[in-house]
Amino acid sequence: MPKYFVCSIGEPGEGYDDENLCRCIKDKGYRLNLGCTQRGPIEDIQTGDILILKYKDELIGYGRVTDKVQKEQETPANQGWGFIVPVTLWITGSRVPKYGIQVAQLSGSPYDAVKEVQRSFALEKIEDIGFPF
Repeated sequence: MPKYFVCSIGEPGEGYDDENLCRCIKDKGYRLNLGCTQRGPIEDIQTGDILILKYKDELIGYGRVTDKVQKEQETPANQGWGFIVPVTLWITGSRVPKYGIQVAQLSGSPYDAVKEVQRSFALEKIEDIGFPF
């Protein structure tokens, strides 16, 4: 059975969230900066798990993981965004309020960029976004 993770694109107001959203879409995967100190369980993500993208204060899409987490060296091309979790594609639809993440989070800090969440919460949000698996 897959695990479910909410993955934050960036910290609202820091000015890099739009760029990272474009990076995630272009690369067909979730990107996280190597310098992020509150990563959460990114390295626990496995093939077949489901990622839900959090952009600003909304959940905007989801995708099924196709391969293990990759950690690239920092290069001018990736500008430090060296963690990548590849997905088949991002499925988008309605934007859904992020309400309930902290209650559904299974462990870690509420400030983690990646949060493992309860299956029931994830499935509800996926259905609200639209086009569920």
